[in-house]
Amino acid sequence: MSNSMPIHELLMPWIENHIGMPLSNLRTDPIPVVSSLNAESHPLTACKLGHRGAISSRVEWVSKLQPLVTNIPMDMLFSPFGCAELARVTLSDDYGIWGPNWYFFGDATTLKPYDDERWQAYSPMQLGCIDHKLFWHCSQEAIQGFGIEEQGELVALAVVTEHSHPVWEIGMDVIPSAKARGLGRSVVSAAANWVVQNNRYVVATVGPFNVPSVRTLRASGLKYSFMTLKAAPGPFQIPPQPLGSPLPDAEVYNYYPQWAMNQCVKPKP
Repeated sequence: MSNSMPIHELLMPWIENHIGMPLSNLRTDPIPVVSSLNAESHPLTACKLGHRGAISSRVEWVSKLQPLVTNIPMDMLFSPFGCAELARVTLSDDYGIWGPNWYFFGDATTLKPYDDERWQAYSPMQLGCIDHKLFWHCSQEAIQGFGIEEQGELVALAVVTEHSHPVWEIGMDVIPSAKARGLGRSVVSAAANWVVQNNRYVVATVGPFNVPSVRTLRASGLKYSFMTLKAAPGPFQIPPQPLGSPLPDAEVYNYYPQWAMNQCVKPKP
């Protein structure tokens, strides 16, 4: 499947359904706040594509969000600061804000060849035996998996999950002891090629803090398209510190001492 148009233009109906509003709503600063097309599944989604953005939300939040957003430049909105500011409105209804999430897409024109066949295919039945506490980015609804085993132990896994036509999503995990050896790229490339062979587009999402996963997606040929912030039922949750390092042998230090870290953060339950 290939076309000379940018993938986000080819997939505009899918993206609009996924974010709960038409892309024609997107504007430059200040960005608009509109009522969600489906508030039940999209209570709040902020989307930034290129230099334009918009927020769709439950109708009762619109009037509260618009003056708040008007005073926040777009780059600041799509950041941890923006998540905290939007949550000032949504937490009263028991919704936190998560993000930013980056969306990457791929098709036959973008995927990069990777001659590495350490992986083996996993059927949905085989995936039913996977420890999803360890491989927690790998959906239990997956229709196909691609894994690498070492000494009988599964150390890397990428799975494919169906979305509405014509998009299938990839999720991937590598166990901590096996990172930085190209295993993630091997399974992601295998999964992405399988998606394309089945005449679908690839989508993968990742947080900006996850440097290793972003590198893997880019190395596999997936292209960044847009970012979102989303409301989710429950408390306000924050991402971890940035993962990875600039180089394999680079030393990485906390800029702040431990006492200066956010003491309000509770451990994951």
